[in-house]
Amino acid sequence: MKLIKREPLEGQGMNMTPMIDVVFQLLIFFMLVAEISSSESAELILPRASQAVADEGEPGRHIINVDKEGHIKVGSAYFSLDELENRILIPEAKVMKDKSGKFSEKPILIRADKEAKFGIVQKIMGRCVRQKIYKISFGAMTSAEIKPTGLRGGIN
Repeated sequence: MKLIKREPLEGQGMNMTPMIDVVFQLLIFFMLVAEISSSESAELILPRASQAVADEGEPGRHIINVDKEGHIKVGSAYFSLDELENRILIPEAKVMKDKSGKFSEKPILIRADKEAKFGIVQKIMGRCVRQKIYKISFGAMTSAEIKPTGLRGGIN
């Protein structure tokens, strides 16, 4: 039996379409992730603090933003004080109570505009204490910095 040699057809090669599809999917994924992470921190002018330290960005923490009009924003949603407590703080406290019966270890970062009234921040802190959430940090900038940092501290 004689074998016939075939010449390769011109234009046949590796199909690049699946690889291009994957690249576009990754591009879309990273664009969405960047958008979500930027929506966590609202554009605020934070107060300055001489004792501010760099923010490490603890995983899983809730970031509560308070703008200069006193509106409370978590992620991309606005909340009243009662909604904040019912939808964020109480579920977090319940999870910790079910797990260990102790205080919540999940950190809360409160970022308030420097022109916001302190009363709203004080009320948020009071709601946290009511739910036994004591690991609270405050957003601040050092006097020499432009980029926001976190001021660490707890409520005792």
